This record gives sequence, C-alpha cells and structure tokens, in this order.
Amino acid sequence: MITGSPWMSDQVRENGSYPSNDQRFGEFLCALWTTACTALGVPAAETARSASVLRGSLPGWADKHIGFAPEPPSYVAGDGFPAEMSVNWSGTHPELRVLFDCLGDEAWFRRELISVAGSQVSLSGSSAVNRRWGRIHDVFTTHAGRSSSAPLWHSLAWRPPGPIVHKTYFGLYTWPHEERYAAVDAAMRQLGMTAAWEQARARVEGAEGRREIEFFAVDLADGADARVKLYYRNHDADLAEVNRVASVARRHDPVSALAAYRTLAGTRADAGEAALSCLAFRAGLDQPDECTTYLRMADLAADDREAVDRTAALLRREGVDPAAFRALTSALAAGPLEGSRGLLELVSYRAAGRRADVTTYFRFPVYDRPAPGPAVDLEPLPRKDDLAHRHQKEPIVSQDVDRIARYNEQRQQEYAASPLIRLLADENTPEPTKRAVLTYLQPWSNAFQRMISARVTFETDPEQRALALEHQQEEVGHDAILARTRAADTRVVWDPVIEAGASWFVDQFAVLPSIQRTVLAHLALEAGSLVLSQAGTRAFPDDPYFELHDEADVEHLEMGYRVLRRRSDWNAEDLIAVLDRAWQVIGVVSDRIAECARQDSGLVAV
Repeated sequence: MITGSPWMSDQVRENGSYPSNDQRFGEFLCALWTTACTALGVPAAETARSASVLRGSLPGWADKHIGFAPEPPSYVAGDGFPAEMSVNWSGTHPELRVLFDCLGDEAWFRRELISVAGSQVSLSGSSAVNRRWGRIHDVFTTHAGRSSSAPLWHSLAWRPPGPIVHKTYFGLYTWPHEERYAAVDAAMRQLGMTAAWEQARARVEGAEGRREIEFFAVDLADGADARVKLYYRNHDADLAEVNRVASVARRHDPVSALAAYRTLAGTRADAGEAALSCLAFRAGLDQPDECTTYLRMADLAADDREAVDRTAALLRREGVDPAAFRALTSALAAGPLEGSRGLLELVSYRAAGRRADVTTYFRFPVYDRPAPGPAVDLEPLPRKDDLAHRHQKEPIVSQDVDRIARYNEQRQQEYAASPLIRLLADENTPEPTKRAVLTYLQPWSNAFQRMISARVTFETDPEQRALALEHQQEEVGHDAILARTRAADTRVVWDPVIEAGASWFVDQFAVLPSIQRTVLAHLALEAGSLVLSQAGTRAFPDDPYFELHDEADVEHLEMGYRVLRRRSDWNAEDLIAVLDRAWQVIGVVSDRIAECARQDSGLVAV
C-alpha cells in the first residue's frame, strides 16, 4: 500500500469514505495530489512545488470546511463534491490533473485568467490569452443575453517535469438545447472555427443515436496547438455508435478505438450510461482534429476491482506497464476495491496516433449520499431530422424496413434450397465431395477479404466507414482459418465464374452509394454466409471456420437492419434492386462451387 500522507491510512479504510468532513477543501485536495505524486514516483521537491501551485489556483471555496453535505452541490461528482482527479498514461511520464467547479466564483476566474495569461511567456504579449479567452467567457454569460451564466469549471494538468497547463470548461447542461447551440455558434465565430464546427455538427447529428452538447472547453493558451473542445453526452449508445461519432475527427483509428472500448466494456456491447464524446478543434483545420471517448466504468464494471483490472489490461495492450496505475489506485482508495464502485469513475481513450492515450478519472466518496443533479428544464432531445440545418427526407417508416427484411428472408430461403447448400446439408453426400466444397470455397473466401477492403477504401460517409472498418476487423483472417481447416489439401484452384462473381462485388463496393454498400455487405453477403455456415456446421461439426461464421454472421446481418432503421437516405425500390442482383451473383457462384466439387470428386449430379 502506497500512501502519500498519514491521514490516508487505516482510518480511511474503516468505513469506505474519507475522514475529511472537518478538513478544508484545499487541504484535502492538496493531500490527494501529494498522495498521487508519491504513488507515481514524483520527487518530493517537485511534488511540494506543484501542490503549492494547485492550492493557489483553487477558488474561494478551498478555504471552507468540507462538512457533511455539499453546499452547494456540484455536478462534477455524484455526491456533489466539486473536484475530481485524473491521470493520462501516454508519454514518458504520466500527466496528473485536477478538475474543479468554480461554484460561481467569477472574481476568481478573472484573477486566474490574468495569472495564466502572464505565465504564457512565449507569447508576444502577456495579455493575449486574457483578451482571447475573456471574450469567449462572455459568450456563455448573461452579458451575451443567455438565460443564466454557464457553470464554470477549471483544470490543471501537469506532466513532470514540464509546466502546469490550464483549461476552462463551460457547462451547458442547464440550458435548453437551442440556447446551447446559439452559444457554441457565437464562440466558434469568435475563434474563426465556424466552418469546422458546422461540418462537425452536421456529421455528428447525422450519426445514429441521440446525444446532446454538455460542455464547451478551451485550453488557456494561445499557441497553434491550443484546443477548443465540445463534449457530447450520448444516450443509450453502443460501442459501435460512439466509434462512429469519434470517426468524425480527422485523426481517429476506429479499429484501435473499438478494440479499446471492448476491453473496457467486457462482455457488454453497449457503451454504458452516458458515454461522452469530446471533439477537439484546432485553428486552421476545417474539421475536428481528434476525438476522445469516455466510458463510465462505474456502470460497465461490477466494482472498482473489475474496473481496475480491465483498465490495466488496456494499458498493457497499449504498451504501458500497469503497475503504476495499480499503485495509484490503491493509494487513492478509501477501502478495498472489491465491492466498491465509483472510485475509478471514467476511463477515456483517444485513437489519434499517440500510443497509450488512456486517461483514468478518479472520484472520491467524500459525502455519504448522492447529491441532487442540476436543475434542468429541457425539451426532448432533438432528433437529427428535426434540426433546421439538415434538409433530409422524413425517416423511412418501419414498414419499409419490414418490406426489405421480408424480401431478404425469402431470398435466404431460396438460397437454402440451392445445390451447394443441399450438398452440404445432405447426410448422404460423400466425404470427398464435401471436402471438395471447401477447396472451391477457398477462392471465394479469399476474395471476400478483397470485397470488405474495397468497401472500406471507397466509403466516404464517416458513420458507414466506421461500420465498414468494424466489419473488416471482425472478418480479417477468416480465409486463413478456412485454409487451416483444409490443411491436408494443398491445392490452389482458380475458376473464372468464382472470380467474376467476386469482381462484381468489388466493383459494386466502389460505385454504389453508401447505404447500398452497407446493404450489399450485411444483407446480401452476410445473409448468404449465414445460410452457408448453418449447412457447413452440419457437414463439418466442430469446424472452427463454420462455427465462427454461424455465430458472427447473425450479428453482422443485424448491423445492416440497424442502419436502415436509423437512416433516412434510402428507398426500398433501390435496395431491393441491389439485393436482387447480389443474390443472383451469389447463386451463380454457389452453383459453380457445387458443380466443381461434384466434378472434382467424381459425383454425378442428380
């Protein structure tokens, strides 16, 4: 057990909360900071200097006693405590951060702004930050005609031995949605980022699901790397959905991101309660530069122990020894991690090219009960087709999706009666003929990798490209699994009919509109693969290739229907025409595989 101050010892662990009620806020936070620095191996002299900077940066409430109930409660933590601590694990040294609610101390903000501006020694004038961010601040207050001033949060970030970096956050969560957008529009105009914001807004609000803007944040610096950040709170999102939102950013690796999300979420496919997506804008770019996704481990994991273990697994996968993270968590914990929940509240991941860009967010059980949330008087969340700046068709009625599903199910049933499927499903088919099916299925399986790669290459819709990448990640290597299944048969066969059918699909992925590409992949290829795999598992029990597809293809098929339920830029006639052609090609290729298998094994067609 590593502790950085004597009061965080045995008595801390007696009741699972901190003995902090008679302490002052500033004293308590600085003790936590010192504890974290010690756990991370920061030299004592640097720790003391940084703790002094933290204490001098806190608002007036830092001198007050914590007490037994928050007065007033803050939205930072569920119990109303006005601060949290986080650590980013990328780079040579971890970056330690503290975020806190100013709780209406506007005089403190003005003093802090001047102090931060004066510390920007690289600027041509020390008042540059003051002028720039001062104007932004006014946009979010009653001075600009807002119904109320936005709650103001502030953070300090320190990556030893570098300088401390400051950031400010404007909470938009108490305003109606229309007022939030008006303030963001005005702030982005002040910063010369209107084009990037409008492009991002159109893409985010065109993505599946429902979400709302919750925070507008700025780095208190005036350099080229200074960011403007928008935080979206997602409602009832799954992991694929938050990945599609993140794909709006210029720099985002959806494959790495999805793998990280899955590590954190465990067996769940949803993103948990109120996952956050933070888009970061930089001057001179016409779209968001990067996106950070925050998953709420307090919801996704059974307790803090499980949350810590999953996060450690992610860090290890990213090349970071999780020992320091585990030591830090133990140092900050008020009691055993087993059975506790909420110390490790959030974990974020950013897939923008920097290894191990993982941040862990710690909240502390200071008060013994949840605090009431902020007073919010909101209209229902806006749907993407309700927004004035979008001019799309009305959403397709559910009857059209049902029509597509009925048509596709009929084609699946017809395919189930095809010669190839009957050849596999028939118990009387000789074993050499079944094995020959695998021989001629191999070039089609190889070609399938080209098809899904073509879909990714030619897809330009951010949402659908993220889905295509997810699909590709889950299919990569399946041709190699089939090759291992037929390891005793080393023949490499080529057939013009099979190759022509594969080339047709590759060409269609290059030229079709986005939704039609999705239908081609998920409602045709995956539906056909599902029928084939179900027959294959009967012909080859326990075969890994068919077992894998029998499970995965059901989900891949449903992916396509989910897109149709949530998108409006399609019509049923066009999709049925695409499906008809695709099923014809699948049928021709399958018949050819069956014919070649019979000829190869000497079986006479019946």
